[in-house]
Amino acid sequence: MGTDRTTSLRTDVDLEEAKATITRALTERSALPPYAELCELHQVLLGHIEVLKPLAAAQIDGLNHGTREWYGKRAKLDSIPYEVCWGLGSGLQSAASQVERLGHTLRFLLENSGVQGRVE
Repeated sequence: MGTDRTTSLRTDVDLEEAKATITRALTERSALPPYAELCELHQVLLGHIEVLKPLAAAQIDGLNHGTREWYGKRAKLDSIPYEVCWGLGSGLQSAASQVERLGHTLRFLLENSGVQGRVE
């Protein structure tokens, strides 16, 4: 039954959209984008993170527990709920920084979800 849930979640992953969102979040800019644009990107990032987090958790939990790789990835995974609840803050710089942090988080989840290998 758990496999069926993972399979149904996997169909909700739009790999190309997730990659494009990461690119948008991590693009170096000479000037900060408007706050409204950062708010929209923040919401898109949170949506992808919500879909990919359980998939990455399943992959990470399949690693050999107690290894350095498992501990590192599990620690990052466990920090994600705290990262997503920070919000954007009231300033443009804090919003841009949070969007960049979440871009790195989304990339981590995508790389560890097992989705890329199956799709490509």
